[in-house]
Amino acid sequence: MLTALEWSGSLLGLLGAYLLATHSRVSRYGWIAFLAANIAMIAFALGIERYGLLVQQAGFMGTSLLGLRRAGLWPGRRLGESNGQDFREGTSSPAREARRILRV
Repeated sequence: MLTALEWSGSLLGLLGAYLLATHSRVSRYGWIAFLAANIAMIAFALGIERYGLLVQQAGFMGTSLLGLRRAGLWPGRRLGESNGQDFREGTSSPAREARRILRV
C-alpha cells in the first residue's frame, strides 16, 4: 500500500507540473492532479511516520487549493475578480484603480 501511495503521489505530481507547464486550455486541471498527489503523499508520510514530509505536503495542499480556486475549479470568486470583472480581461486594473482613487 505504501509503495502505491508513493508512486501515485509522484506520478500525479509530475502530471500536474506537466499540465501547468503546457500553458494550454487544459492546464488548469493540473491543480486537480496536484491535489490528488498531495493527498497520496500525506497518506504516505503518515504511513512512514515522516512528519517533515507531512508538513511540506500540507503546505503544498494549500497552494493546490488556491490554484483550484484561481483556475475556477473551486467554488467562489476567482482572485482578481471584482463585481464579475476579471482585471486581466477588463479595462480596469488594480494599479489603475489605485491611481484613480489617489487623484480624487
